[in-house]
Amino acid sequence: MELNLIKSFGMLKHNVSTEEVAQILSYLIKNDSFLLFSFYERNMHLFKSEIQKFINERRLFTNSKWVLPWEETIPHWDQPNNTPPNIIWFSVKTKDEIIKAIEIDSLFRCVVVKEGDEFYKYSNVIFQQEYYATFDEENFEHYIGFTNKVEFFNATWSELKNRFHINLIE
Repeated sequence: MELNLIKSFGMLKHNVSTEEVAQILSYLIKNDSFLLFSFYERNMHLFKSEIQKFINERRLFTNSKWVLPWEETIPHWDQPNNTPPNIIWFSVKTKDEIIKAIEIDSLFRCVVVKEGDEFYKYSNVIFQQEYYATFDEENFEHYIGFTNKVEFFNATWSELKNRFHINLIE
């Protein structure tokens, strides 16, 4: 793994399983916090009923809040009025629920929220991206991004170093 600290966020390059990604996410939450995963409401009909049920049973609310550390691009906007899309935010607490949420959308985005706090007080935005590793477009490099670098180092760094071999790139 490689940890790269970009100006406004950090990126952890990895080649690990979904279970290990879930473990990394669990390091990023404290005992009094939980993860809220996002899901575009307009895509719900594309998924099987058991996936819809999983999301709806854990749905806390729907909004149009863009949380990633870059500006939203036009293709994500809903037509015909170019309005921000509705985003379902659903809560996951157990490792199995985190794994299921990642399996629903491997290029996830989620936020860390302290129990009892409002959504807008989230302490960290976590997301997974993939980029082509080669020109043949068959090999991908995966990255877990996070916006709160201080929290990452205080709560997560020692556990990650003990479990994975990580090179720090600054």
